[in-house]
Amino acid sequence: MKRNLIILLAFLTSSIAVCAQSNLHRYNIDPDSTGNGIKKIYNGHLATVDVSKKSNYKLLIAIPGTGGTAYAFKHLSDVAAGMGYHAISIDYPNKRNTATLGGSADKLVFNKFRQELAFGTPVSDSINIDTANSIINRITMLMIYLAKTRPSEGWEQFLKDGSLIWDKVVVAGHSQGAGHAAYIGTQFKVHRVIMFSGPQDFLAVYDTPAPWLSGQSATAAKNYYSLLHTNDPYNTDRQTRNDLTLMHTDSTVITRFTLKPTFKSKTRIFISDAPISAADLFDDPAKAAATVKLSAPSAHHSSTIRPLYADVWRYLLD
Repeated sequence: MKRNLIILLAFLTSSIAVCAQSNLHRYNIDPDSTGNGIKKIYNGHLATVDVSKKSNYKLLIAIPGTGGTAYAFKHLSDVAAGMGYHAISIDYPNKRNTATLGGSADKLVFNKFRQELAFGTPVSDSINIDTANSIINRITMLMIYLAKTRPSEGWEQFLKDGSLIWDKVVVAGHSQGAGHAAYIGTQFKVHRVIMFSGPQDFLAVYDTPAPWLSGQSATAAKNYYSLLHTNDPYNTDRQTRNDLTLMHTDSTVITRFTLKPTFKSKTRIFISDAPISAADLFDDPAKAAATVKLSAPSAHHSSTIRPLYADVWRYLLD
């Protein structure tokens, strides 16, 4: 009886964050309610679905950047839900800045970092992640939880025998998360990978992208896409080299634009030079008005997951 009460309370707690629009459901899920040993890092996972839309049979998995919460992808999740997606954005251990690894003499430093965060394999000296708190386990356990607790919403269509059906997945990430999204794409055959402001996996000592970017990929190279900003302080040139390496192509796939790009079928890398204002970065007008000065890292690096690029998101998700 006590156990049933605890499960009920956990379910009710996760149900509180429902969008005011009755058809758009946005849930906050405590990671520790989805499986044993899974820790809550920030504000928990975010799950979004528009129950008025016919399902397009695709799941969006969004992975925030360094220090970012699941709610960093609130706007992208809403756009995706409006297109018939089921969408989740995960809470995970992301406090180690990936870019700081670039000065290492270890050519496999990024390979090890990505592997341990993705699967919990103890191979990296940069982090310490167990299997329970790995990205793949967090995603899987969240989806199992949603399928059990929201049976009317269709989450179960993305699972088979307790594992994700990866070819129904679009995995996206920002900054550090862009690298995780891409790495997952190399390990599983997903429908598409979308990288925002990343990845940062560039070996400065050797002036070359990390080896895993040029390795074998379960996902076809043509199914990787990215959105960058030309003034990103994390070095857009290196991000572009990383993306081109991963895509096994050349600069002919790049489209440069300000806010409204020309959507060409061959384009897989979009690079914006749009000026960014405080209003572009904050949902609260009062907070935007109180922000006297924007730092370049915050403005340009974060802008790719803000609504000013919603038209590009729709193209990438279509």
